[in-house]
Amino acid sequence: MFSQSLIATVALCLGLTLQASAHAIITPALGVSGVAVRADVQRPSAAAECGKIDIASNFDTSTAVPVASDGTFTVTITDFNGGVDGSRQIATAIADPTGTGASFPVTINILTNGDLAPTTVGSQQLTLQLPEGTECSGGATANKCLASFTTAGKFGNCVVLEQSA
Repeated sequence: MFSQSLIATVALCLGLTLQASAHAIITPALGVSGVAVRADVQRPSAAAECGKIDIASNFDTSTAVPVASDGTFTVTITDFNGGVDGSRQIATAIADPTGTGASFPVTINILTNGDLAPTTVGSQQLTLQLPEGTECSGGATANKCLASFTTAGKFGNCVVLEQSA
């Protein structure tokens, strides 16, 4: 009985340790000022595409990524551990043109993706594109979108995108 409890406890601790080390963040991240760290990584879900970040209080104050006239933009993804859990490959990229986070009806095209299972910790540039006709209308300037990214390792976060006025 004692050995079964010990094995179960060790397995649980090992599982939590592996889960805690699996992180990648796309920058500039919503609600993060300065250099992003492991603790800034979120776990997007259908119910909370930006994780636990308060969108309303961070949307207009977060660094926005400029979107070119053809809809392309570049972000940086950084992993904090290698392997699939620290994947720098984007599995899902979606956008909310209103910037509220209420819904993400736009699928973002991934033109240059990151590594699925990097062997080292590092960063990569990702190139993506909003579909033609996407009009960002969010924020005080009424020209921002909210993009949500999820990696193959199931981590990610949101980024503010800004079209030219």
